[in-house]
Amino acid sequence: MTNSRYTENPMAIFFENFVLSTIGKLPNENVEKLNSLNLAKVFNTEPKEWKLIVKEVLHLSDTIEIAILDLWYSNQKLASEQKVEYHPNQFAVDFVDNYLRGNSRIDIWTEDSLKQAKERINRIQGH
Repeated sequence: MTNSRYTENPMAIFFENFVLSTIGKLPNENVEKLNSLNLAKVFNTEPKEWKLIVKEVLHLSDTIEIAILDLWYSNQKLASEQKVEYHPNQFAVDFVDNYLRGNSRIDIWTEDSLKQAKERINRIQGH
């Protein structure tokens, strides 16, 4: 069975795995599979590591990981307050869908909002 989501946009699966990796929820077998693919050859990229390839191919910014983590932690807090579970896989799908929307404001920062996001992340991660 083919998922039309990935037929229409094959990079979505790589981006979703990127999101899961960033939040620390990518299973080891997925990491191994991604590392075994010769994505550098497929996409003719300079970087060899799969996450760097995804960043290059999708033209992701250097602050994308901050956007992902900040939104993940915010959504986890909301889910906890509402006593519901927000599964990492659903978050990855939602993040990719929202990011790829034409008018997305995800990963658009002012100097102050970027600083605040970094501080929130550091607080949660205990740094």
